[in-house]
Amino acid sequence: MTWKLGQGRLKSSIVIILVVTVISIAVDLWRNKDLKVSVQHQSVEKTINQHDIDWLTSSYQQPVVLYLWATWCPSCRFVSPSINLLQQYQNDLNVKVTSIAIRSGDDRKLRAYMGSKDYRFPVINDANGQLSQELGITVTPTILIVKNGKLFNATTGVTTPMGLLARIAAAKYL
Repeated sequence: MTWKLGQGRLKSSIVIILVVTVISIAVDLWRNKDLKVSVQHQSVEKTINQHDIDWLTSSYQQPVVLYLWATWCPSCRFVSPSINLLQQYQNDLNVKVTSIAIRSGDDRKLRAYMGSKDYRFPVINDANGQLSQELGITVTPTILIVKNGKLFNATTGVTTPMGLLARIAAAKYL
């Protein structure tokens, strides 16, 4: 009796996970149907800590998660902790994490913001919005997964850590 009860719960859990996954994918596809992004851009940029990052070239060695966000973006407050966690495990996951802060002030202000949140992911400051405009980004947050110099996946708005990991796994294995 206990075994059957456990099997029923397991089956129900699997069905719920599958339904949520299908709904998430459908919502993501609908939400991003008009997203026109171009990653063919001069990708060598300086971070707020004056480190050079070449995310396009890096994408030939491993998938790159390019997170476009802003300090003033309410949805980014939910997504940034996931990106920070991803940054901590990027070597284990064999991905590279880079971010671009859009119209979020000068480098000093961004460093203070990052420190106050204890965020460790690298940040390129797009103070005037030119870089995000060249990439075709009009919504924050936007997460791009770049693989072999091409856009593999793009999503806008809030995403869960599991959704982010699923996108990374797809980029690695497809």
